Amino acid sequence: DGDSLSNRQCYVRSHFVELFVSSTQDVSSRHSRGAQKLHMNQIGLRCAYCVKLKPRDRAERAICYPSSISRIYQTVADMQRFHFESCVAIPPRVLRTYKSLKTTRPRGQGSPQSYWDKS
Repeated sequence: DGDSLSNRQCYVRSHFVELFVSSTQDVSSRHSRGAQKLHMNQIGLRCAYCVKLKPRDRAERAICYPSSISRIYQTVADMQRFHFESCVAIPPRVLRTYKSLKTTRPRGQGSPQSYWDKS
């Protein structure tokens, strides 16, 4: 990870984001206006910390369903932008570490987006 991603992106991959497969319950409970249709067994990304909270208690973008593999990078970037700093379930120590990490990646090591797509 460290050759292609920033320190912060590595930390997000290892501490913040969980991959999961949507269940019938996920599909039936999805009711966001304007959201794309969710299918059974679709891959989703969710915050590892607030997953146990009731949906109404979670910050925005706690669970996301990228429409394709090429959207994973942008989906995680959106979660970073709109969710992690607002999530009440992330321990303060973890959030402090997240905020302290560099957001730049090593030069000349390929695109972070293609790295997310392939890994």
